[in-house]
Amino acid sequence: MKIFLKDERGSFTIESSLVFPSLLIFTLIGVFFCIILFQTGTASYSAHRASTNLAYVWNNSQKDIVTGEFGKSTYTGLPGNQSDGLYWRVQEFDLLSLFNLNDFQSTGNTGGKLRRVTKFNNGTVTLKSEYKSNILDGEVKVTATSNLYIPSFMKSVVSDSITVSSTHTVTETPELIRTHNFSKYLWSEFGLDDVMGKAKESIKNFFGGS
Repeated sequence: MKIFLKDERGSFTIESSLVFPSLLIFTLIGVFFCIILFQTGTASYSAHRASTNLAYVWNNSQKDIVTGEFGKSTYTGLPGNQSDGLYWRVQEFDLLSLFNLNDFQSTGNTGGKLRRVTKFNNGTVTLKSEYKSNILDGEVKVTATSNLYIPSFMKSVVSDSITVSSTHTVTETPELIRTHNFSKYLWSEFGLDDVMGKAKESIKNFFGGS
């Protein structure tokens, strides 16, 4: 065996039955691996782009998710059915439920805002979005799903699709300033003792709650 391995003469039978098929298999594996990497990168880019744009246009339901444009008549707070109400954030954060004031209605349209990511859907990537919020901040999450275009025998080993997600915090300078000023007001008005109890009572009185 050692003599055969050290021999400079080759064997066509061995090369044709072992070497060439091995090279072909490794080449195909490399090609399929590159396909998976490419589709993963494409899905990740689509999710990141959609989440970034969605967070940017979140403060207005009528903003175009691609360009950010919107009509003058749809400016937030203006009268009309197309414009978001002035207090759309109150309903979105579900703040009034803390004070048993669920009858207060807002024109904020969270579902409509989330559906705007469908503009980024294409033949290979499907996007779904969700929104999580609290009194301090909000976050959008976009999940991208892409089917793998590889042979069926490899799908049983890897998977038949790729799923990636991207999150982005909704940042609004005016809202940040208002939250900061509101916090300062609570601190100066009620202090640190029983701040939540007094704040609830004040808000209930403002909205006419009992």
